[in-house]
Amino acid sequence: MKNIGKLFSLLLLALVGLASCSESDESSEYANWEQRNTHYIDSIAVEAAENVSGEWKRFLATGLDESIEWDNDYYVYCKVKSNGAGTEHPMFNDNVWINYSGRLINNKIFDATYSGELNPDYETPVKTPLDECVIGFSTAVQEMVNGDIWEIFIPYRLGYGTTDNGVVQAYSTLIFTVNLVDFSHPVAE
Repeated sequence: MKNIGKLFSLLLLALVGLASCSESDESSEYANWEQRNTHYIDSIAVEAAENVSGEWKRFLATGLDESIEWDNDYYVYCKVKSNGAGTEHPMFNDNVWINYSGRLINNKIFDATYSGELNPDYETPVKTPLDECVIGFSTAVQEMVNGDIWEIFIPYRLGYGTTDNGVVQAYSTLIFTVNLVDFSHPVAE
């Protein structure tokens, strides 16, 4: 009986140890999160400014005064993966049909319409009112044409901000892979 009691005590200690490890792993994963995200977006801004490959674009958030040079966290940075054949751009109040995957700087996927690698030939796009998206996302998508595939880097100020919403940690840079399939203007009612 004493051995069973000792075994039970050891098992209980092991479970408590495992539980505390998972909590500390979670908190350490997001340690210095604001600073890490600020550093990350600053490094993306430098890469985009150098634009050695010619595939980077930078856009000031919709609605801000373009005559002012803003801090890095008021711009959206886009890396063109593939150019589409479209010629027109969606507007802020348009509906867009897109394939997308959103992740954080730690590669945690928080939202996606597909799994694995994007294959536009096989994915079913979702209809999204562009004016219901975070401002960084809508800013970038308004610059795309049908068929474009971009990787979009959105600073926390243009994403979910300083609030932890349970899915996305506060101060998170959002990284989306987006394929714009189509768009339409809403019908006036």
